[in-house]
Amino acid sequence: MLFLVSLSLVFTSTLVASEAYKYLSDEKKEILNIEKEVNTKQATNLKLDWINPIVASYSYSKSDQIGAFSTSKFFRISFDQPIFKSGGIYFAIKYSDANKKFKEIAQSTKESNLIKSLYDSVLNLKKLDAQIQKATLSILNAKIDIQRKKEQFDSGLLDSSFLDSAILNKTKLEHQRLSLEASKFALQKSFENLSDYDYKEVNLPHFESVSQEVFIKNNIEISSSHSNKNQAKELKNMTISNYLPTFSLYGDYSHKDDEVQFFKQAKEYKTYGVRVSMPIFAINRGRDIEIRKLEYLKAKIALKDSKKASIHEFQTIENTISILKKRVEIAKSDLLLYNSLVKNAQDGLAAGEKTILDVDTLKNSKEIASLDEKIYNIDIELELLKLYAKMSDAI
Repeated sequence: MLFLVSLSLVFTSTLVASEAYKYLSDEKKEILNIEKEVNTKQATNLKLDWINPIVASYSYSKSDQIGAFSTSKFFRISFDQPIFKSGGIYFAIKYSDANKKFKEIAQSTKESNLIKSLYDSVLNLKKLDAQIQKATLSILNAKIDIQRKKEQFDSGLLDSSFLDSAILNKTKLEHQRLSLEASKFALQKSFENLSDYDYKEVNLPHFESVSQEVFIKNNIEISSSHSNKNQAKELKNMTISNYLPTFSLYGDYSHKDDEVQFFKQAKEYKTYGVRVSMPIFAINRGRDIEIRKLEYLKAKIALKDSKKASIHEFQTIENTISILKKRVEIAKSDLLLYNSLVKNAQDGLAAGEKTILDVDTLKNSKEIASLDEKIYNIDIELELLKLYAKMSDAI
C-alpha cells in the first residue's frame, strides 16, 4: 500500500512543531536555547578561524649587571596573516558552513527526539488508560463467569475444575491490570521529566499518512549524512591545501626604551613584507591526504546506506500500519456484532429468556471491542509519529 499525501503537509507540520515546543518543560527549553546559542557562536568562530590574531607584548626589566642600575622597556605589535593558501581559506570557510549545517541538523534532531518522546509518552499513556479500562471490563466479565459457574457447581451441573479455572482467569486479569497501572505510573513520571503539563492537557496532532518520496526528501538522518559528506569533502580539500604554497602578509612594530643612570635611548623598529611558504618535506603528507580521502569516501557510502536504511524503515512502518488498519476493521466488525447481540439479549431479558448477567456480559464485551479499536488507532498514530520524528520540522 502506498501512502498518499500532498507536499503542503510538510509546511503545515511546522505549525505542529511550534505547538509541540510549548509543552516541553522550562528546563528542557532553556537547555535547547543555550545549545543553539553555543552552536551559533562556535560556527562563527570556525568561519573566522583562518584570521590570525594581532599580538601585542610589553616587557620591563631592571638590572645592576654593569655596576649601575639600568632599566629597559620593550613594546611590540606583530601580525602574520595568510592571505592565500592555494584554496585553503576558501575550503576552510566552506567547511565551517558544512559544519554549521551539520550541527543545526543535530540540534534539530535532538529537539525532534524530545518532542517525539513527549508525544510518544502521551499516546502510550492514553493507550494504557484504554488497556486498564479494557482489563477492568474483562475482570467484570470474569466475575460474572465465576458467579454463573458457582451456581452451576452448587446445582451439581458443573465440575469444580471449571469453577477453579474461572477463578484463576479472574486472578490473572487482576494481576495484568496491576501491571498496567504500574507501567502507567512509571511512564507518567518519565513524561513529567519532559513537560510541566498534565498529559491530558496536551493537544495531540493528527498525523496524516506520508508518501515514501516525501519521507525520503525530508528525512533528517539523510540530511545529516549529506552534511557529513560535505564536511568530509571540504576537510579533504583543506588538508591538501596545507601542503601547497601559502602567501602571507606580515608586519612588526617594536619600540624600546633603555636607561642607564642619566643616559636614555629610545629605538623604533618597523618590519613588513610578503612571505611565500610551502612544506617541501612532510613525513605524514601522503597518509594525511589519504586518510581524508578515505573519510570522504566513507561519508559518501554512509549517505547511500542512510537512504537505503530509511527506505526500509518506511516500508516496515507502512506494513505495520497496514496490519493495524486490518485489526481496526476486525474490531469494528466485532462491535457491530456485539451491538446486535446486546439488542437480542435485552429483548430476551424482557421476554424472560435471558438474564441480566447475559446482558451485562455482552455490554462489557461490546465496550472491549470499542476499546480495541481505540488502542489500534493509537498504535497507528505511534507508527506515524516514528515517520514524522525523522522528518525536518515535522513535529
